[in-house]
Amino acid sequence: MNKLKIGITSGDINGIGLEVILKTLSSHEVLKKANFYLFCSAEIIEQHQNYLTCAKVPFIEIEPGDDLPPNTVGLCDPWQRSIHLSLGEKNHDGGLAALESLNKACLSMELKKLDALVTSPICKSNIPVKKNEIFTGHTGYLSQRFKSKTLMIMASGNTRIALATEHIPLSDVPKNLDKNLLKEKLFLFNEALKVDFGINNPKVAILGLNPHAGDSGAIGKEESQTIIPFVQSMKNSSILLEGPFSPDSFFTHKFFTAFDGVLALYHDQGLIPFKLLFFENGVNNTFGLPFVRSSPDHGVAFDIAGKNIASELSFKESLIHAIQRSKNRSRINEG
Repeated sequence: MNKLKIGITSGDINGIGLEVILKTLSSHEVLKKANFYLFCSAEIIEQHQNYLTCAKVPFIEIEPGDDLPPNTVGLCDPWQRSIHLSLGEKNHDGGLAALESLNKACLSMELKKLDALVTSPICKSNIPVKKNEIFTGHTGYLSQRFKSKTLMIMASGNTRIALATEHIPLSDVPKNLDKNLLKEKLFLFNEALKVDFGINNPKVAILGLNPHAGDSGAIGKEESQTIIPFVQSMKNSSILLEGPFSPDSFFTHKFFTAFDGVLALYHDQGLIPFKLLFFENGVNNTFGLPFVRSSPDHGVAFDIAGKNIASELSFKESLIHAIQRSKNRSRINEG
């Protein structure tokens, strides 16, 4: 089997993204796993390399997807101009550069030059957008660009937490939770667990929305009116779904390990326990796109940028997830 071709975006050049990328790609063991194409310029790479103590990454400037010599990384300049680096600063240049890197990588995915995409951390509030528009993150951007219904899945080892709703205000969550949305997200999750994670008959838990999962209707009606009827409606389907479980105790005593996946109903309900348990090596995966996409589960961390102290473990795991998920899909397609 030919080596997979994995695209990597620069993220915000003033954050820790390029630091963790360079630390990861400095390993010859990593370079053996796939061919990597980084959407960044040699000028910016050199400035980041100056404060790092890891081995220098052997880059070669090349077009996305073109053949690479052994143990090298393709460098695909998305800017074709000089960009000022301001480590640790949130500014327009950093946001624009991040968006341009993402756009160039997406174009390569559209042209099918690459097999998978790993995105690096961005700062949502400095991404340039049209008037009255808001950039809500990679998942929303990719869903819209590729006209796909997607699912965010946080994963580490055998733990996988999917989100029914993502980057929306907490006040908007209840009115978005209806049977149709829950069914759409559950079906995507079930398919992801089978196709990308290689689990034949996945068992999924769904969390409640209110404290104590509504406590039989004493604390909110969403469970009794929406979530419980939805779970019951799935009994005759091929999907193994249990719940709703009380969110405050579900992640204690490793109860969650009895399930292949957990469907959380809103962003912080899933990400707070996930990051407490797996912050060092957690991965954000998107399912539903026409290609595999993964990302580290941390942000730009402007406060430690340029200090050579950021951990690359989550980014390294993101590459591994992208490779393994792509291989799992290939096996299914070939079968």
